[in-house]
Amino acid sequence: MSESELGEVGLIGGTGPLGRGLAARLAAAGLSVRLGSRDPQRADEIATTIQSQVGRGRGTVAGVSNPDAAGSGQLALLTVPYDAGAALLSQLGAQLQGRVLISTAAPMEFHRGVPQPITPEAGSAALEVSQRCPGARVVGAFHTVSASTLAALDSPLDEDVIITADDVEAKELVTRLVRTIAGLRPIDGGGLVNAHFSEALTPFLIRLNRLHHTETGIRITGLVTD
Repeated sequence: MSESELGEVGLIGGTGPLGRGLAARLAAAGLSVRLGSRDPQRADEIATTIQSQVGRGRGTVAGVSNPDAAGSGQLALLTVPYDAGAALLSQLGAQLQGRVLISTAAPMEFHRGVPQPITPEAGSAALEVSQRCPGARVVGAFHTVSASTLAALDSPLDEDVIITADDVEAKELVTRLVRTIAGLRPIDGGGLVNAHFSEALTPFLIRLNRLHHTETGIRITGLVTD
C-alpha cells in the first residue's frame, strides 16, 4: 500500500503539540491530513502554518471540525491528552463506527511537577477508548515519539513505535502509516491489553528528557522486522 492509497488521515484534537507534529510529518510524507478542532477557524490557521512549513509538492493539511476529522479517510488519530479524551469521544461515536482509531494518550499525573503513570479502570487509555467507542477499531500507538521532534522537520527521526491492537487488519493499516514517516519503525506490541506498558513509557521518557535535557525515543533491539 502506497501513501496515496492510505488516503486522508484525520487528527481529532489535532491542534495540540502531538497533533501538529504528526500533521507535519504525515503531510511531508505525501498524505492528506485533516486537522480537527472544536474551533475550525483555529484549526485552519494552524493548518496553514503547518502547510507553509511542509511546502508545496508534498501532502496537504486542512483545518476542519473534530467530527469532520473523525470521519475523514480510513483512520483517525485521537491526539488530545488523556483527561480530554472521554468528553470528546462522547460526541463522535457515529463518525467513528467501523473506522480505525489510534489512541495516542498516556494517562499520567504530576506530583510536584514529576510525571507518574496512572492506570485507568479499563487497564489503559486504549482499552478505555475501545469501551467508549465499541464500534471503532482501536489501535494504540505513538506513545513514545516526541511531539516537538515530530514538528521539527529538519530533525531526523530514528526510533520505534509500539503498536498494540486486537484487530489484525487495523494494526496492519497503522503499521503502514508509521512506515510513511521516515525514521520511524513500527513494532508489533501484541494485543490491546499490552497498551498499558507502552503508555507507561511516556512519563518515564519525560523524566529522561528533563534529566538529560534532550528529546528521547526508544529503540528495541533483537527484533527482525519486514
